[in-house]
Parts: sequence; C-alpha cells; structure tokens
Amino acid sequence: MREDLFRQRVVSLQTAMLAQGVDAFFASTPVNMLYLSGFSEPPLERLMFLLVPQQGAPVWFVPALSAESTATNPAGWQVRYVWHDSQGPMQALGACVSDFPLETGVIAVDDEMPAGFLLMFQEALPQALFRRGAELVAQVRAVKDATELALMREAARLTDESLSAGLERCMEGYSEWAVALAIQRALYDAGSRLAFGIPIVAAGENSSKPHHTTRHRPLRQGDIVVIDFGGVCEGYCSDITRVVSIGPASEEAQKVYQVVYEAHMRARETAKPGVPAQEVDRAARRVITEAGLGDYFVHRTGHGIGLSVHEPPYIVEGNTSLLEEGHCFTIEPGIYLPGKFGIRIENVYTLTEHGAESLNAEPPIHIREIL
Repeated sequence: MREDLFRQRVVSLQTAMLAQGVDAFFASTPVNMLYLSGFSEPPLERLMFLLVPQQGAPVWFVPALSAESTATNPAGWQVRYVWHDSQGPMQALGACVSDFPLETGVIAVDDEMPAGFLLMFQEALPQALFRRGAELVAQVRAVKDATELALMREAARLTDESLSAGLERCMEGYSEWAVALAIQRALYDAGSRLAFGIPIVAAGENSSKPHHTTRHRPLRQGDIVVIDFGGVCEGYCSDITRVVSIGPASEEAQKVYQVVYEAHMRARETAKPGVPAQEVDRAARRVITEAGLGDYFVHRTGHGIGLSVHEPPYIVEGNTSLLEEGHCFTIEPGIYLPGKFGIRIENVYTLTEHGAESLNAEPPIHIREIL
C-alpha cells in the first residue's frame, strides 16, 4: 500500500481524536498497527505500540528484537523508542512520555490491550485519563476504501473456493474434523489462512449450537451439517455459513431453510445507506417470528467485518447508527432447534449507493442435498 494511504488514515483518526478530546492513541493490537502502518507482529508479552499523537507523525515504541523489522513499516513511521529485555520497558516509556505532553492528557488505548500493558501506562502516567479506543478507531475503520474492498473481495473468493474442499468430505465415512481440515488445507494451499479458530463444522444435533466446537463426530445419513468459516487476504477477513444435508433433507429441515433464506434476503434488501443498523436485524427477525420460530433465533443478524472478523457496525436491535456506503458486514440469520438441527445462512456484504452487494457467491435457494 502507498505511504499516502496510511497518512490519510492517520489524519482521519487524528480528526476523530480532536473531536473527542483525545490527546494520543496507543495502537497495540496487530489489526490497528496494520491499519495505520501496514506492519504488525503477533501479540507477545513484550510492550510494543504505535503512538499516534493528536498532531504530527506517529512513532513506534518497540522491544529491541522487533526494531529492525518494525523499521520496514510501509508507512515509514519512525522507530523512536527501543527497549532491551535486560532493562525492561519502563525507562524507554519514561523517555516517551516526557517527549509528549501527556502527563494529564486523555489517552485512548485498544480495548484488547493486555491489562499488564495498561498498568505500565498508568504507572508511567498516573495523572493521565485512559479511555477505551474501540469507538474512536471504529469511526475510521468502518468505511472501507477501494484498496480494502479489493482485498475483501479476494478474501471472499478464496473462502468460496475453499468451501468445495469441505463439501467433498460431507458424506458418511468422514467426520466434522475431516471436513474442517479439508477446508483449512484448501485455504493454506491458496495462500490464505483461517480468519478465526478452526472451521465450525456442526453435524446433526450439534448443528443446533451456533458456536459448536468441531469434534470427531462422524457424519451420518440424514444429518444437517452447518459449516462456518472465513479466509483472509493480506489481513482482511471473510466469513460465510453454508448448510448441507447428508442425503435427502427432511420436510422440516427444508421448511426451516426456506424461512432462514427468506429472512436473509429481506435483511439484504433492507440494508441501504442511511438505514439504522437495527432495521436490518428487524427485517430478518420479522420473517422468522412470523413463521412462529422467533424464539429459536438467538443471536444478532450480523456484524461488521474487515481486519477483524467482528467489528462495527453490528447488525443488532438497539444499534441506531446509520449504515454508510463502504460499510462491510455479514447477514447471518439462523434458526436452532435444540437436539434436532440448526440452519444459518451467512454472506459478507458491502454497502453501495444502491444497497447491499454480496462479496460471496450467492447462497443456494434450497438446502443442498449431498446424495
């Protein structure tokens, strides 16, 4: 990515900081480091962050073993503060806070920052006010630019193509785990990786558990199988859920699938710029409730997605924020009948001036039967 793209992102963040009275933002999670600089490292126990002041260029605070690699960050932000294991980070942190007038400042930090890091900051700046930075960064990250959308389209393509490897294992003689491993291998072979955990593969009675942990349960004739996973392209995520039947689907399963499909499509049609996020949730929920199955739709209709699998905007009752062109989010209504089966249909959408455009392939109109 170009240096000017990262500078634009930092300026947008600084504008939001000024409006909210925030003097500095400490980006310590890989996703926010990547978004603001094009560089990140997996989270470790050593204190490392990108300091974004309200004005001026960001600077890096890093452990010595990360200094050389951090200096290659595509944005060109300076590695200014380096600490060694033998000394610990507090001396370098003291130099950092003396260079920036933050003694009584308002400092936003990543919500996912380890508590130990925050305690170090509070020790170095006992009179500063620390606040959660998720809402601040969300304002900037929620609307995707053309570069981000291109990466998300590619992540969706890789995800769609990798699904076929799992479907080839959806038959008697294989297990939930075998299906998940086939998907994972296909993603890795394509140069991608899993966006979260391992694929959720939930067969039979397990499919009524929305976040089932994939196990070695064998697939059996008559099973409904829910498959939920996502791939990644240069940090940007996709997320889909598909449902198949091992052998002919029961009449009940076919009917439930049709209700979920209809709910998915009504939510998709509702999603337009200027529409409150909760209205999309209501559109899906209305279909399922009118079918007499409202008690079995037990989660929100969707979530924002980008560098994080779950991020704003959340498609949920109570979220009155307005959807904007460039937002990316999932639509994933589901019905879960305890002890029997569950159905969920999920695609990633981006919002255009005309409405919701799917980044994934279209979901099947009828439940897919593997005969």
